[in-house]
Amino acid sequence: MTLDRRTLVLGIAAAGAVAAAATVTAVNHKSKGSPERRAVTDYINSVNAIQHRMTAPLTRVMFAYRDFTAKSGSKEAAPRKLAAAAATLQILERRLVALPYPPEARTLRTKLVVLIRREADVTREVQLLAGFAPRYVSTLRAVRAASGRLDEDLAKIDIPEAESLRGTKRAVARARRKFAASAQQAAAAQAAAIEEYDRTVTRVLARLARLRPPPALAPQYRAQIAALHAVTAAGAQLSTHLRSTDRSGVPALSRRFSLASRTAETLAVQRAQIAAVRAYDKRGRDVGAAAAAVQTELARLQRNLP
Repeated sequence: MTLDRRTLVLGIAAAGAVAAAATVTAVNHKSKGSPERRAVTDYINSVNAIQHRMTAPLTRVMFAYRDFTAKSGSKEAAPRKLAAAAATLQILERRLVALPYPPEARTLRTKLVVLIRREADVTREVQLLAGFAPRYVSTLRAVRAASGRLDEDLAKIDIPEAESLRGTKRAVARARRKFAASAQQAAAAQAAAIEEYDRTVTRVLARLARLRPPPALAPQYRAQIAALHAVTAAGAQLSTHLRSTDRSGVPALSRRFSLASRTAETLAVQRAQIAAVRAYDKRGRDVGAAAAAVQTELARLQRNLP
């Protein structure tokens, strides 16, 4: 399985409005406005004041998204920057939660807090993506390289072909012993190549186990690990039979070994991965929906407050 850039940045467009979304528009003050209207306006001004004091860190949030989604450039600093971005949004959330508000602004305050929390959640998930994806891809690269070496090693092995034997019984027996020895030697060489491949896959599995996949890529990650375990199990069985004197089961085991890696590409796995990516995409869109809900509530207050 591969990771493309579109998969990695799904949902970022909605989450990318982080710095701007925190700013709300004050309900227009009327010269003879009610105390309720003035109280709501004061609350909104306080919200904006908090946001303005955090302009610099919120701008860094935008830079973190920009650096991660850029087509070129180093992504090594992205996890650190995105972690700082998530922390910034948590600070903003705490300040908004602690800010006193009038009863008329209760719904607005709730929607503002929901917005910031969703932004922080998406940012943390993107942080996981930024930290996981490069290491995941580079780790699996070792398996592809080992697979190429295995193909090359197997291609170099001279497999003796059975031929019709003629001659005396002694000559035929000698030819059979020679063929059996050559076949055993070739089979042992094949087993050694497969065992070396399995050792590489085992090391890769140990490295993969240390990774923490984000929810959007968890089905793919789990399926890949299951496939690699299937590969090592099938490889171990195949090498054992190649080293034995009875190699009648080798063709079936060889096919099982070849097909093991494809278990990560089954229809069920693909459906689970598609569902996970769609859920991630929805979480990104929910940020935009939360921002729209804030604006809707502001419009309601503007219409209804005396």
